[in-house]
Amino acid sequence: MTLATCAKDIKFYKWPDICYVGTYESPADCMTIRSISWSCDGKELLAVKSKGNPVILSAPTRPEQYVEAYDCSYANRATVATFSTADPDVVAFGTEEGGVYIYNVKSPRHPVDHLKLPSAVQNLEYTLDDQCLAAGCSNGQIILLDAHYKPCASFVVPNSPTLCTIACSKTSSNLLAGASKEGVLCLWDTETTDSLLCSKRHSGRITDLDFGDTTLSSVGADGKFLSYDLRSYKCVCNYELDCSLSSLAYLRGTHELAVSTASGQLRSYDSRNMKSPLRTFVASANGGIKKIAFPNAGDYLSSSVPVLKFSRNYEDEFSASGDFSIKSDSSPRRSNQTEQRNFVVASEESCEAETEVVEEGTSVKVSEMEEFSRVLEERIKTVTKEFEDKLLQTFYALRINTSKQFIGLEEKISHSWNNFVDYLRLSGAGTVCNSGGKTSREEFEEIEQGSSYQRTLEE
Repeated sequence: MTLATCAKDIKFYKWPDICYVGTYESPADCMTIRSISWSCDGKELLAVKSKGNPVILSAPTRPEQYVEAYDCSYANRATVATFSTADPDVVAFGTEEGGVYIYNVKSPRHPVDHLKLPSAVQNLEYTLDDQCLAAGCSNGQIILLDAHYKPCASFVVPNSPTLCTIACSKTSSNLLAGASKEGVLCLWDTETTDSLLCSKRHSGRITDLDFGDTTLSSVGADGKFLSYDLRSYKCVCNYELDCSLSSLAYLRGTHELAVSTASGQLRSYDSRNMKSPLRTFVASANGGIKKIAFPNAGDYLSSSVPVLKFSRNYEDEFSASGDFSIKSDSSPRRSNQTEQRNFVVASEESCEAETEVVEEGTSVKVSEMEEFSRVLEERIKTVTKEFEDKLLQTFYALRINTSKQFIGLEEKISHSWNNFVDYLRLSGAGTVCNSGGKTSREEFEEIEQGSSYQRTLEE
């Protein structure tokens, strides 16, 4: 799995090893990256800069691979952007003037749809399967747009005039969360517009939200990590870490999550035990990390029968770098031709060629099996790494404990020796006076010499 992080530049890391694989360096006049969003297939990343046009990046798949960037000149006023969760070619942009523009990147000359909101758009996120689009505005409102991009609901974080972040569930289409600079978190059911959860456990700005499989978690500038159960809507985890936190991202299907700090650290935690990180890596030495994100593409096996095949027919030949056609003197676009999508039921022969039978009545795609195998291999590496770390910690603890025992034994021996010398001085060698600042060992040697001389005279 690839993790994207953004500060002034965008960096990519292989997870869970936190292995660096590539960087997109923003222009010198760009102060920071405002937002990042993965495509639903996990192959591209959409980034909005503080100055200049948004860019679509091809995610690197191997270390030090060149990260290709495609300029979105048709959205030069964007302040935030997000990919569709169902179509890798659909993107939504929000502007400072309150505009929301929907584009198909294959034909970006004219927006597919657009509308005007009351104030500047600072957050954008699609719900599951693009059923709705949530737009967070600078006036504190969250405007919910339906599948036809018409406003259908509005939400406000209670007792807060501000809005700093929003999040939509990746497993349920009706869960929407929002948080404010005052430390208030709220969870809504978008179908009924009911408030399911409202909490003020943070003492300051909530910097990020993310949904796990059964939890909603938040991090803040106060260094707190909070997690709420989505069944009981109760706080099940409350940890105060050692520094200010800027973002978090769950690794789907596991208990592992990534957390970034305001000091530029990238940490890996087990959500069941947040007392100490599994791994820590300094990702940004010159400043804090603003946002981190895993791809939304799930590593799940489909057991549906018959198998559905998804085929694409293209009229143009695309370049290998993200299926884009690039002109040297213009902003890039994928193609002027509209993509044709055909959903067909696979024949029995093709099913046998493309699937493996796991058990009777269940079949999965070979590609999905390979993906599952890759995820399983990464998980085995993670468990092995955790075991090695625990083994090293146990070994070092044993060494420290043994050293302490040796030190204590040495002190006991020294104390016993001094007691023995004192006994000899008081019992059998009372005539020997301790003069000249002699040590107990020197006194004992003199006593032994005197005893030897006395025995010689007697003989």
